Amino acid sequence: LLFRRCRKIMQGASLAAGPAFRSLLLVTAALLLPLQCQALTHLSMGGSDDAAADEDGLWLGVAYYPEQWPESEMELDLKEIKQGLGANIIRIGEFMWSMLEPREGDFNFTFLDKVIDSAESVGLKIMLGTPTATMPAWLYHTYPEVRMRVPDSPDGYLGAHAGFGGRRQYSFNSDTYRKFSARIVSKLAERYGKRESIVVWQVDNELGHEGSDVDVSEASARAWRTWVQNKYHGDIQAVNEAWGTVFWSTTYGHFNEIPVPGYTIPGADKRPNEAWRSNLSPGMLLDFRRFRRDSITDFANMQVDILKSHKVLGAITTNAPGGPWGKAIDHNHIFARMDFAAYDNYPVWGGSTSAPLPSTVALALDRVRGWGPANGSTHGGFMVAEQLIGAQGHDIIGYTPRPGQAKAWTAAAFTHGALHVLFFRYRAAVFGQEQFCFGVLDHTTERGTGRKWAEAKETFALARAHASLWSPASAAASPASVALLYSTDSVFAWQAQPQSTAFDPEVEAHRLYSPFWRNGVRVDVLAAERLLPSSAAALLARYRVLLLPALMIVPDGLVALLKGFVGLGGSLWVGFRSDVKDAGGRVRREASALATLSGVRVEEIEALNLGSFASVERANATAAAGAGAGAGGECSSSCARATVWREGLSVLEPDRDATEVLFRYSDRFFGGLGLAAVTRKRFAPGGGSATYVGAGVDPLALEPLASETLDEQGVERLGVPASAWLEQAVRTDAGTGKRYLVAINHGDEPAECADGATLEPYSVRIAERGEARGREAPGAGRRARARARLRQRLGRQTEGEGQLTGWRAVVVLAKVGDALQLSNAHRISDSGVDVSPQEPSVLL
Repeated sequence: LLFRRCRKIMQGASLAAGPAFRSLLLVTAALLLPLQCQALTHLSMGGSDDAAADEDGLWLGVAYYPEQWPESEMELDLKEIKQGLGANIIRIGEFMWSMLEPREGDFNFTFLDKVIDSAESVGLKIMLGTPTATMPAWLYHTYPEVRMRVPDSPDGYLGAHAGFGGRRQYSFNSDTYRKFSARIVSKLAERYGKRESIVVWQVDNELGHEGSDVDVSEASARAWRTWVQNKYHGDIQAVNEAWGTVFWSTTYGHFNEIPVPGYTIPGADKRPNEAWRSNLSPGMLLDFRRFRRDSITDFANMQVDILKSHKVLGAITTNAPGGPWGKAIDHNHIFARMDFAAYDNYPVWGGSTSAPLPSTVALALDRVRGWGPANGSTHGGFMVAEQLIGAQGHDIIGYTPRPGQAKAWTAAAFTHGALHVLFFRYRAAVFGQEQFCFGVLDHTTERGTGRKWAEAKETFALARAHASLWSPASAAASPASVALLYSTDSVFAWQAQPQSTAFDPEVEAHRLYSPFWRNGVRVDVLAAERLLPSSAAALLARYRVLLLPALMIVPDGLVALLKGFVGLGGSLWVGFRSDVKDAGGRVRREASALATLSGVRVEEIEALNLGSFASVERANATAAAGAGAGAGGECSSSCARATVWREGLSVLEPDRDATEVLFRYSDRFFGGLGLAAVTRKRFAPGGGSATYVGAGVDPLALEPLASETLDEQGVERLGVPASAWLEQAVRTDAGTGKRYLVAINHGDEPAECADGATLEPYSVRIAERGEARGREAPGAGRRARARARLRQRLGRQTEGEGQLTGWRAVVVLAKVGDALQLSNAHRISDSGVDVSPQEPSVLL
């Protein structure tokens, strides 16, 4: 990068400076290159200065399992991975414990030595996994205390131990398992810690995945009681008070009486949206999940500490699995002491019949970016340790990614902050439980051939061609103005009591996330605790819009911070069932502080379980417009469905003038009571607002409200495209200062981009802003500035709210080529200037 910059300087240097000046620049570049490389390495990897980065700062590679193939093929495989595919890294070792320690205390690193030596010989770097996710048979059978145990259930498990032959059958709380895990990790660190080719160390594999987050073994029970005793300072009465054990006479007299949560009477089969079920105290279940979170984090930290004590050269991470909000784990804790976050990106899996909407994949990737360990920074970059490229499934095979679709998913990962991507896997296995997890090569595909080989190669080339766009510096130059906040405690509370069979934390986060993502703005997804402590002014300087989806438990201090935020001019969106419980899991007797802040009171509630829904309509809809739902639930343009949950809202009397109803109910129950579904309160004189979404309203119906919020905050947006499968983002190249439109068509039909270009199915387009074909889409930032100038000139504002009144139309001139032509008149609504998204416009 330094040489490129110096070359540009030399090209622009005056001829009068002569060759001496240009030679001086070249020599300076040569002298500074080691420092430049070291700085870029530290910035991109987040690890020690000794972790060497590739010249473009990207690691691009494949998961390679050499133990699953004849040793005679390894040399050809590695050579083709490096030279043919264009990869620079392989991922190995995570399931090799039985090879490395075939008998207790008998270590054999001969094969792994050869793999590492062979990779080095062709110039490949290595991501080496610690093999603790799959214990050897001798450990399982000789030391039965290492086994995890599944929760009791009416399904017949009755506390069965996980059998040998799978993976993750160990207890995170087993001292014996921790001892043997620490020993194998130490052996690896001692032997390979100073190998420069090993640039990344992966701790375990998909911690807490496949039900391993919930363990009711004896080891777990002992650790659980110790955890409770420590939290409540040895006071059993404090435990009884916190959990409300007087209910159903479940009071405990001693810590040894506290059970691990299991099946009780009354009880029931787990719901479709529950990982497991127990009918014990909600306060106890909340604490038990916190304990499980801490147990998994402590196991990971044990390995991190060992690797750091040996001063390994590579960066340290672990690969997080999908669905984290369905597990008793918090990856903010997991990655806190690691160098960067890593994630296994599987948009589809066994049994999938179609690809998910790209907005759901985007939400997951933005959440991973928010796990970054660098003091809460979301600009450090992350890794996709496993990127699906072929159909997947252990026993049932799912949807096969279409040609170009894996490239589109990978491009999305880079757009959302990834610096490194490895495809899973290099070649499909011919044996084992994952023999139907297809890779870059299928079982019969020759090296260097096949559709997916070509696609992987093209993807790597695309990533490198725009490497500077993905850099941490460029990410920092393209900050998000919108943040979605969640709380893991709230997620844990929802896991214990979903309250609706349709409830899913992912769905509720997506409900508020999608309308803003569809507008083409970047959204940070963060644990709310990362913003505490902070001042309202500092928060507003970072974000203009905050989204809080169904935050049943609100972290202490957040409400006060949000009051200051909206008072200074920020916009807040609050989802239903927010601030219902305190930190101990008790239901509040006072009204929700977030509802009160939004100017409303929750008068009625109703769970909309699977198969049920309610109809809502825009408050300004008229009967002539055909508002309302038909007998079959079909809606007009002014009507929308609400699922999962609904709250009937009334506007608080002191806030009646400042709060408007945006959606109301149309049924005889809530509608007959005159209750609202969605409201918005405006704050004077700062100009902030609080939108309360009191029902599971279809995200499509919320898109116009999101557009209004962004415009009011002056946040640049690309506009809502016609296709729900089109992903768009603006990124700034920190090196050049140029802005680029990144457009990804995840669908099977052509889609029109914000700059007028047509993008073919499963295609990626990265174009400098302004060089596009067709008409340029109007930016919200330009519109906001124009609106501000118009307000200034007209001087007619609603007192305290900054809204235009009395003016109903303005003349708009549209620039077409070099000429100005008269466009349609545009109406100015109560919330600002309504500019058609089809016309680039300048307001006069």
